[in-house]
Amino acid sequence: MATSRKENRSTASRKISLFAIAIIVAMLVYSGLWWSAAGALEKKLAEILGGDNPAAIQADCTDMTVGGFPFRLGVTCTKLAVDDHFHGLSGTFGAFRSAAQVYAPGRVLWELEGPGQLRSSLGFSLTLQWAQMRSSLSAGLSGLDRSSIETEDLQGLLTARNDGETVEAKTPHAEAHVRRSGEDLDLAALVKEAVLSLHDQPPVLPPLSASVDMTLVGKAKYLDLQGDRGEGLYGSKGEIRRFVADMGEGRVLTLSGPVSIGTDGMVSGEFHVEVEGIKAWQETLRQAFPDERETIDNAGNVLGALFSGKDKGSADLTVTDGVVSLGIFPIAVLPPL
Repeated sequence: MATSRKENRSTASRKISLFAIAIIVAMLVYSGLWWSAAGALEKKLAEILGGDNPAAIQADCTDMTVGGFPFRLGVTCTKLAVDDHFHGLSGTFGAFRSAAQVYAPGRVLWELEGPGQLRSSLGFSLTLQWAQMRSSLSAGLSGLDRSSIETEDLQGLLTARNDGETVEAKTPHAEAHVRRSGEDLDLAALVKEAVLSLHDQPPVLPPLSASVDMTLVGKAKYLDLQGDRGEGLYGSKGEIRRFVADMGEGRVLTLSGPVSIGTDGMVSGEFHVEVEGIKAWQETLRQAFPDERETIDNAGNVLGALFSGKDKGSADLTVTDGVVSLGIFPIAVLPPL
């Protein structure tokens, strides 16, 4: 009987030992795979940052490290610098951090610290600061599927180097989302209570909250950094499902419809527009843009007559190469983008 118990204990001990060995082996294999993946990621990132990407954009990730063991895989930098030589753009930013779960490597979360500065060969620079910037992206076998970015307390200062003129913009919250839809690109953006002001002057307009939901035809390749080199949005077509601008005090503008941008930057489209607070809009725009008072008054008078003197209503507008028409009557001219 005692012998039987000893044999049972011996068998149980062997099973426990084998189980422990299996766990150790699994951990060693997993660790090896993780470090191999980390090494491959670091090598691939070095190639991409060196310009081996469809857009030929170079970047410098200072003090780059790959970490997150055992359950995450992420990249950190103490400073991030980017150069787009084709478009004449360069930028520098603060610390960068990213992470992806090992079981979902295509889902990446990242953060970027300020300040940031963008410089253009066209003669302007943009200084940025924010309290927090968060972003996420999802990639599949066909490439990047979607990406989102969200900022809190965003401030921007645009400076023209030729004359030193500056424009400052602030918003407590801004976010943007892009998503692949076949060959097309879905885009949505939101800003809350954005304020725009010129150098040493009060704000140009009251705080503006705005949102847009639209599709750009054939532009899903932007998610793979394979945009039309040198063309940008010129020659693009799309559909604005809904654009809303709200300046408070009853001033609300809603717009939807197909839109296109010519190779010369002129906008064309057919839009259904709903306006609330016509008189308030008219007065606000007159104060902000006194040189355009005549155009603003003409547009306000036409809308007032169309809406039978009411302070709100809807209309269908046609834009042809920047010329805005209500029926057969031109009411405004839009500058090229």
